[in-house]
Amino acid sequence: MLKKEIINECIEDIKANKIVIIPTDTIYGLSAKISKDNEIKINQIKNIKHEKPLITLVSNFQQLKKLQIKKISKEDKKILLDSRTTVIFETSLEFKTIAVRFVKRKDIKKIINKTGPIFSTSVNKHGLKPINKEEELKNFDQNIKLFFDIEPTDLNPSKIYNSLTKK
Repeated sequence: MLKKEIINECIEDIKANKIVIIPTDTIYGLSAKISKDNEIKINQIKNIKHEKPLITLVSNFQQLKKLQIKKISKEDKKILLDSRTTVIFETSLEFKTIAVRFVKRKDIKKIINKTGPIFSTSVNKHGLKPINKEEELKNFDQNIKLFFDIEPTDLNPSKIYNSLTKK
């Protein structure tokens, strides 16, 4: 669990439009405010040549309204409450679809409650395994601030459910 001072520092960095590394419910993530520029920056950091959509973390259902999701069924809401499942929705935003995951960690919820929904994707170069060890995270990119607490023990990735195809 990140300490209060660290949470506040992380909130300020995200609000200042910086990309940070934070823990999530599963692994460590490259995270930032939602914007096309940050999506491009994160994909460049990961050495992804094309535009790859990123997962959006939210802390409550009210934040889904800000994402202009066109339709959320009761089944979608139930699936979304499983923090290990990312749900793809159709949206009216500049992104045609959006992948959303609810956060369970209280410290990360506090951050998202203050910043609004954020992008998050695994810390790694494209095609390589996600990085979760403190020393490797520190050395991933010297320009990105790391907010580290503990190394995750459950490295299983989240599941993805497409609310459009129901698969």
